[in-house]
Amino acid sequence: MSVSVQDTSPAGDAKASPAEVTSPDSHGMSSPPPYPVVSTPPSWFPPQCVYDPLIPAHDYVDDQYPLRSGVLFSSVPCGPLKPAYLPAAPDGSKTFFYCITVGVKVGIVTDASLAAEFTNGVSGGFKKKRHSHSAALQYFNEDLAAGKVNIGKWRKSRRNRLVCGTCVIV
Repeated sequence: MSVSVQDTSPAGDAKASPAEVTSPDSHGMSSPPPYPVVSTPPSWFPPQCVYDPLIPAHDYVDDQYPLRSGVLFSSVPCGPLKPAYLPAAPDGSKTFFYCITVGVKVGIVTDASLAAEFTNGVSGGFKKKRHSHSAALQYFNEDLAAGKVNIGKWRKSRRNRLVCGTCVIV
């Protein structure tokens, strides 16, 4: 981990703020986040939801926004996904994010069994586990921009056998 120092004071004193702490991205390059990193959620942030300090609280969208994380799409999304309020693990354990980039449905979810349900048995099905909401959004949106997000087809052995919750998808 490296620290970037910027001269922001009139006297020329150099200080590193938490926003300037950098970490390597998927290409091994380091760049500071373009906004301040806040370690605790704002008081109005829903307490039952996962808070990612690398996503500004004002960037989260509500359930009315169509292109958001937490939604599974039957067709390839027409634009990048935005962060949404996703439920935290009920037992208080770490919440993981699963990017489904090739499956019968694509998107970002927090339920591993749901991610497996829409990728297992799909020809070329692919999902990726991420440890933070921001990393999942970055991964999915980069694959979307590169044209790697695709709707897959069931192999014959899995056709007409997918069970989703209480209904059977045929």
